[in-house]
Amino acid sequence: MKAASSSRFLGILLLLALPGLPVQAQDALNLFEAVETPAGFGSGNANQAQQQRALPGTPTFTLLGTSRIGGKYRATLQSGDEQIIQVEYRGEDSVPIPGYVGYRLVSVGSREVAISYPADAPCVAAEDKGVRCGADGLATLSLRTAAPVVVAKSEAVEEPAADTEQATEQNENPFAAALRAAAQNEAATNGRGRNAPRLEPRRIPPEEVPPGMRVVRTPFGDRLVEL
Repeated sequence: MKAASSSRFLGILLLLALPGLPVQAQDALNLFEAVETPAGFGSGNANQAQQQRALPGTPTFTLLGTSRIGGKYRATLQSGDEQIIQVEYRGEDSVPIPGYVGYRLVSVGSREVAISYPADAPCVAAEDKGVRCGADGLATLSLRTAAPVVVAKSEAVEEPAADTEQATEQNENPFAAALRAAAQNEAATNGRGRNAPRLEPRRIPPEEVPPGMRVVRTPFGDRLVEL
């Protein structure tokens, strides 16, 4: 092969050196022979590179969400290297996943999707991430449901009665306290008036009237006046 290439190269140089002879561009450019490429060489390397981007033991995709507008579905996926990928699906048999050779989106539901894996990329199941692997090369991706938040119950602490009464007095309306105090004072005053002895008007008996004076009686008592 080397001898043939050298002879062809020398022949081209001679043709260029001789004036007036036509030279075809195709002969001048074909200095190397075509090399055959094995079938499937590029796709296998691409799938291996895609698998290396994900951490070992982690699924290639997880489902982040699905949406539907009319007859068009959209699945939002997250790859193993935490890249966000959106795939549109219109009810076809399957659609390819952009950037991943051999991976196809097969179906889209309300909370799950189905993805077909290539033969050289095994499925990695992860129940905690919603990834289940089937025997036919299909993987079912479901939305993860967050665990309910547990709220710690606080124990009731009984407060002393004195503290409760003090807190009630502090929170009471000052106007209500003033009205209550006035009512208590009025009740105490009325009570003293009913229980106190009644004052009798002073009465002057006739034997105590001095000469030249007379007694004048009034509701408030008797008094002496001159005649």
